Amino acid sequence: MAADLLELAKKVREVLATRRSGEDLKSLVNAANYVVLTPNERKDILRKEILARMMRDIESSGYFKQEKLPHLEKIIPKIGGYFTDPFSYNDCLSDEEKEALHIDPELKISREMADCMSEKGLSEKDPRQIIPIIYYMNVFAVNRKYKLMELRTRGVTKVKVVNMGGDLDCEEIKNHNGGIYSINDIPVLPLPGCNAAYCRCDFEACEDAVV
Repeated sequence: MAADLLELAKKVREVLATRRSGEDLKSLVNAANYVVLTPNERKDILRKEILARMMRDIESSGYFKQEKLPHLEKIIPKIGGYFTDPFSYNDCLSDEEKEALHIDPELKISREMADCMSEKGLSEKDPRQIIPIIYYMNVFAVNRKYKLMELRTRGVTKVKVVNMGGDLDCEEIKNHNGGIYSINDIPVLPLPGCNAAYCRCDFEACEDAVV
């Protein structure tokens, strides 16, 4: 992954870590209700929480204009899967406009996006990557949250931290991958020292861990 993206992702994580207030967003369903849902119902719950968390992070990040939050809340649901950019590119900034905003002239910048972003957001090297970073951070975090909820309900008592494999994994996971933990004493993810753009680690039940 490009060094510029990693640098921006680290900055976004640090900003959100200092600006988030209170505890994590409340789960939309409790564990007992979640485990009896159909696969499609589970997907719907996960998506709703991902979008809610994204809006919380967008609002607190300082990268977007407060008065544009209602518009962002309207278009963010367009995001899904590998489609992570909710803005229209039918109308883009001219080279002169990008120069005036000190934006890399090689970047194709949606006028809609530029209108929604604050000066702080537009000052980043590639402002187009901010929402995708926030999206993936929350996709993996929400999936982990409900995965643990399901494992606990199944009676799993021991888990291990696993990665997805590939260049996007951080170096720190190598010190934990395969290690077994009590489900009530699991390491907090992202792991301290994680150098990935967003944590893709997950928890997996040990084969003999069901009571």
